[in-house]
Amino acid sequence: MRERSFVLGMDFGGTKMALATADDTGTILHRADIPTLPDAQEAVSRALEVAHQLIDCTRTQYQSQLRRVGVATMGITRDSGVLLAPNVAGWRELRLPQLLHAAFPGIPVLIANDVKSAALAEFKWGALQGMDPGLYVNLGTGIAVALIASGRIIQGAHGASGEIAYNPLTEHDVYGVRDDVAPLEERVGGRAIQRRAHDELGWGLGAGDLLRRAQRDPSVRIWLEPILRTLSFQLTHLVIALDPARVVIGGGLATVHEVIFPYLRQSLNSFVPFPPELVTAHFARDAGLMGAIALALDGAQAVQGG
Repeated sequence: MRERSFVLGMDFGGTKMALATADDTGTILHRADIPTLPDAQEAVSRALEVAHQLIDCTRTQYQSQLRRVGVATMGITRDSGVLLAPNVAGWRELRLPQLLHAAFPGIPVLIANDVKSAALAEFKWGALQGMDPGLYVNLGTGIAVALIASGRIIQGAHGASGEIAYNPLTEHDVYGVRDDVAPLEERVGGRAIQRRAHDELGWGLGAGDLLRRAQRDPSVRIWLEPILRTLSFQLTHLVIALDPARVVIGGGLATVHEVIFPYLRQSLNSFVPFPPELVTAHFARDAGLMGAIALALDGAQAVQGG
């Protein structure tokens, strides 16, 4: 008789960490959300402490054992540190695989980039089911995409496919990743929009609040228009190159898609030979966590590289 088992999913975000145990169908059994502490080591230590509490609760209530752990995290994870993850102090130097394997001895641990994990969740249970190829676009504090083709997440040679935050804005750009600059993200990312609104207009609003205000305030909409046109311009080039069947928009800014989608649709319909369907993500808020759970359940199809 097969022993009852469950998996653990952990989503390490720049401001919040979400953790949950889940059964074989992906149904969450126990869950916790905690703020990401400013120091990377302390943040992971706190997350592991909460993870073991969830594991103990699940074992007791369901009389089952932990089978596998899936982790969605910022950047590209290596044994020596995490690349392309500048938002939390010390994350670059974090030896995440070593910490996780020590915390869960004898349990397989699978680590993936958070955006690629979110795409996996959408492919398994959400808006990318049956799409080949399908494109997931994360619009939030960070900007990135993930491409699914032939049922798999495309990784790239170094696990860095989809890191469009580093796209130059024009042929005249000089500074880029070698200078710790992410030109596109520093133009259309949520944190960049918030900072520019504060510096240029004196507004203390987050990007989501600004987009919501734009629905009723023409002056805000006019201020945002160049930013949204830049985003549309960049994504249109990507869609022309990849020819996806569907583009799924996720991340925190997708909750205000009513403002963003008209610009995207106009650009896609004008320039893409075969415009794809454009929809919001099924997992509006828990894509990373559900991706970590999907990763743990589909261990043989690990999205390693992030």
